[in-house]
Amino acid sequence: MYFFILAILLAFTTRPLLATEMRYPAGEEPIELPVHSPLSTQLPRTTQSQEDKKIAAMSLYLTLMREDGRNIWAPYQLAASSAEKGQTELAERYLQLSADRGLWYYYNLLEDDAFNNIQHGSTYQSILAATKARYLQHAHWFEGKASYAIPDGPPPPGGWPTVVYLHTYGKSAGITPEERLFFSEIGVAYIEINGTQMLSENSFRWSNYSDESTQSAIQRVLQPSTEELKLNPQKIYLAARGQGALHAANLLAKYPQLYAGALLIAPNGGIKQAQQSLATHKRLVVAYYERQNFSDQALAMHFANLFGENNQVKVLHFAQGESPDGGWRARFKRPLQWMLHQAPDATPGA
Repeated sequence: MYFFILAILLAFTTRPLLATEMRYPAGEEPIELPVHSPLSTQLPRTTQSQEDKKIAAMSLYLTLMREDGRNIWAPYQLAASSAEKGQTELAERYLQLSADRGLWYYYNLLEDDAFNNIQHGSTYQSILAATKARYLQHAHWFEGKASYAIPDGPPPPGGWPTVVYLHTYGKSAGITPEERLFFSEIGVAYIEINGTQMLSENSFRWSNYSDESTQSAIQRVLQPSTEELKLNPQKIYLAARGQGALHAANLLAKYPQLYAGALLIAPNGGIKQAQQSLATHKRLVVAYYERQNFSDQALAMHFANLFGENNQVKVLHFAQGESPDGGWRARFKRPLQWMLHQAPDATPGA
């Protein structure tokens, strides 16, 4: 109940409860609803000032911290707020309390700008080291972990064509029953993989520094699974969105012997995009949206041009995103089948 109240309150404050919510790469920030959407109807404006809201949030953090002795984020947020105000001793005290309660969200602590003023101090460095140790103990069970959906019945000669999906920033691997049915109907194995850096529960990202850890994670999943699940190693396709799509594009450019094609939806992120490609005779679909900023649309076109010379590339431009209730399957089924050499064209669905 406390967390439900806190989430509502913090929707109107300047600092979110989870630092990861502010760490989206450029282009992956939550998109505003269209003006005509009934969900975008403006609520009555509150008469509270931002300072009043901050005070109310701090009061609730203090209540949560006192009444829930296991709450990690309440003292963490109090520490961040104190550090931003230059209250070093108080910030360190709250941060130590968060650490004593088991803080393990290493990347949040490491990259939170609120702690810039104290990050060189011995207290912060000690807490950061302890947080990293707990993170390493906990996160390795989940980073790069895969979920599988394999069709029933015997595989085709050579094994199942396989689609490996790399999720957007802040998401996790998880295959719905509808997705299992969808990929079974088109006759392919489907694998989703958690990102290689765990941010918090059920929240992962791919590295902001290199795509090699992503390559290693994919191969760690495929190597033992290929024989066991009867996958076709010559028909491994990448499908990805957002940050995952940037990594997937780079990997296809660098390791074309391992991947047969790719569906790249709105690629963006922090790592440097590939400038050269070794890929030839592949089928790729590159999709982007009207709502994306110019640089992200330009990144999509960069990959379309990069792969366009020696491969078959279809570029799809959409004015609106997909509906949350399976809209992506309706839109991308035929482009996906074209990539898999099951359809003559990549015309998207409605």
